[in-house]
Amino acid sequence: MSATSQLTFDDVYVSFARARVLEGLSLTVGAGEIVGLAGRNGAGKTTTLRAVSGLVPLSMGSITLDGRPLPHSPEAVARRGVAHVPEGRGIFPDLTVDQNVRLGVLGKVGETAAIRSTLEEKFPAIERLRGQRAGRLSGGEQQMLALVRGLVSHPKFLLVDEMSLGLSPRALRTAIESLVTIGRSLDIGMLIVDQNSRMLHEHCDRVYLLRDGKAEVWADSSNIDSVYFE
Repeated sequence: MSATSQLTFDDVYVSFARARVLEGLSLTVGAGEIVGLAGRNGAGKTTTLRAVSGLVPLSMGSITLDGRPLPHSPEAVARRGVAHVPEGRGIFPDLTVDQNVRLGVLGKVGETAAIRSTLEEKFPAIERLRGQRAGRLSGGEQQMLALVRGLVSHPKFLLVDEMSLGLSPRALRTAIESLVTIGRSLDIGMLIVDQNSRMLHEHCDRVYLLRDGKAEVWADSSNIDSVYFE
């Protein structure tokens, strides 16, 4: 993977029913960078990720990967090397853990023994549970499964939506620490959106605050009054 890989939002606008959600959003995520995007409910965090994945159209602006515009279909975006872990995790509850993981590499090139070994080392619970149905896992285990499925194809960039949702503090710390370690070791750029601003500041290289449809670098974590936005 090229060390110069970069996911770039350039003056992005997204509207729904004449209401603008994103208004001139600009930010970058480089290879191996862990970037956070914080904001209140309804600020447009999920819309930002869905715009990357081709799930919502842009009204104006561009999203590029390595200088080339991303296509407008989720399948084509995935082939370009972008994996998306959606809010709610998006696992298939009636399939086994192993079957869910295998879906992460369908139609893609690049599952290697080394990558699988790394994931098994950092997410040992998933290896132990590979024969169980995903719907029977705890919330923390399901989140781990969703992350492994996103990582197993060794994408250039991973998008993670509301990672802390439904997780205990201990499960969240385990998940984010494992994710950051893997991202750095495999040179995967990550954009993590969450209301848990303290978690983002503790683990990300850079945190943007999404407000009024735009993102600004939020370098000062001392003004966090609460772990969660109200």
